[in-house]
Amino acid sequence: MPTIQLNQHAIHYNVCGTGPDVLLIHGWASSWRMWERPMSRLASAGFRAWAIDLPGCGESDTLGASNGSYTIAHLADTVQAFAARVGIEHMALVGHSMGGAIALEMADRRADATRALVLVAPVVSGRLGLSLHVFFGSPFGRWLLELSQYLGVRTRVSRRTKFAAPWPVRTLLMRTALIRDAADLARTAPQAVLGTLHAVIDFDFTNRLSRICAPTLVVVGTRDITVTPSEGELAADGIPDAQLVRLRGVGHQPVDERPDEFDRLLVWFLSQTCRTTL
Repeated sequence: MPTIQLNQHAIHYNVCGTGPDVLLIHGWASSWRMWERPMSRLASAGFRAWAIDLPGCGESDTLGASNGSYTIAHLADTVQAFAARVGIEHMALVGHSMGGAIALEMADRRADATRALVLVAPVVSGRLGLSLHVFFGSPFGRWLLELSQYLGVRTRVSRRTKFAAPWPVRTLLMRTALIRDAADLARTAPQAVLGTLHAVIDFDFTNRLSRICAPTLVVVGTRDITVTPSEGELAADGIPDAQLVRLRGVGHQPVDERPDEFDRLLVWFLSQTCRTTL
């Protein structure tokens, strides 16, 4: 993968195709690899698709030891700086989960540069499934998170939440995706794991939704217990003229759980929006 230096930190990314720019942003403790298949489909459809490893994830450097380095605002700073460095002037933003929060932040800051917005199981108000935001947002929960990086508990807890599926995983594609996600989690820096989870819990975009003016598509899974569908529904209700797609029986990973349907939907929406706004 190519690498660029941003403020003395190495940021890894991948790019393929030519045409209107699409910047894809992964979620918590993940990497650019979750977008590998959609990127290929976008390139075949005439787009230039970009995906980065966020700081501390994948092969990118960490931002430092402090959890405060990993706020949604700081992560959006990094993604914006990356776009500027590689020469992206106008783009469609696609974000999954925490990446959806980053995409919202960027679309609010740079309405002039945002041609379209796709939010997949997005974090909008910081409310996680199973009321995890209440527990991890408490002083005891935050202390336990800090302690867990030394005890190895964080990996087991993360697998039970991030990778929870509504039924046993039967397909080879989903098994492959779960192995990929587990590997991404294992190599995510502990300070990034903890810092970004704090960032998600502390994020609330509710009062700014009406300011988003880019054409927006929101995709949620009806069986998502990690970031409940109500988060995406909140975004669709608050963003003017946003379109909402509910995928029945799908959990937190629509990109992997319904690959063909997701790719078709993504290409269709971006073909309708990006090319008409050029």
